[in-house]
Amino acid sequence: MPDAPEYTPRSIYTLEPHADLVTAENGYIPIEAITERVYGKPYSSLRGCQRDDEHIGNDSVKLYELTSDEDYLQALDDLDGAKIYLGWDSRTGESAFKTGMTELDYWLSIRVADENTPATVGANPPATQDLENAVFEDRFFADRAFSPSLRLVLADLIRRGMLPRGHYLFRHWW
Repeated sequence: MPDAPEYTPRSIYTLEPHADLVTAENGYIPIEAITERVYGKPYSSLRGCQRDDEHIGNDSVKLYELTSDEDYLQALDDLDGAKIYLGWDSRTGESAFKTGMTELDYWLSIRVADENTPATVGANPPATQDLENAVFEDRFFADRAFSPSLRLVLADLIRRGMLPRGHYLFRHWW
């Protein structure tokens, strides 16, 4: 991609979802700005990391290893898989899944209301509700509703040539 930055090779790149003044040269990557450029919406949600590690909390650090062919190709395979876990449905006593689209497609279908598009779902829909094409009142609730795995987002950005292969340290704080 012509507008992809040139990255200095490093053993670990640090993803800063809330930083404005990070550069490819110093090893800090503004993941929110890159995903907004690529997908048209920013990615800064802890929920994506929680899809990779359910025990991760606020003020957390998580390392994503996408250097080896095995890790990278597995992440791409997981991204391209068409089964999205929606959560545990206590009514049926089973897990709920969405099939037929990737996590990225599902995430990108979730929007925020504007003057032309009214909200279609409440602030806190049930975990198992299918939110494809859902419209939320504000971005906070849309981001909380569903965020794709950060590991899968990184693999897709590497495949698109937006990020180099490597290890990524995600630092999250409120």
